[in-house]
Amino acid sequence: MQATIQLPKAFSVSDEHEFLPFEHLLARMNPTLVVSCVATGVHVDGGCTVFWGLVYPRDDPPSKKAVEAALREAGFDFAHNVLVQVTDVRTGHPKEVKK
Repeated sequence: MQATIQLPKAFSVSDEHEFLPFEHLLARMNPTLVVSCVATGVHVDGGCTVFWGLVYPRDDPPSKKAVEAALREAGFDFAHNVLVQVTDVRTGHPKEVKK
């Protein structure tokens, strides 16, 4: 099966430890992908504070605008949350999948 996905893609998890399964899955599917925690905050539909992750190619870190677009598409509430960790995505790959 083949699928085409536009990267970066954002997602949310309720616990920071839930990033590990995403990292392992993506490392098996495509080792060139990176999973990073980029923010915490609520969804536009409300609820509790969650962790927001981002998937992007290791060799092509996204710009701040691309990160914001991916988060907006995933439902990040920019009216009530502050995006503070985008610089980590562009500079250091803080939660990069290790082999």
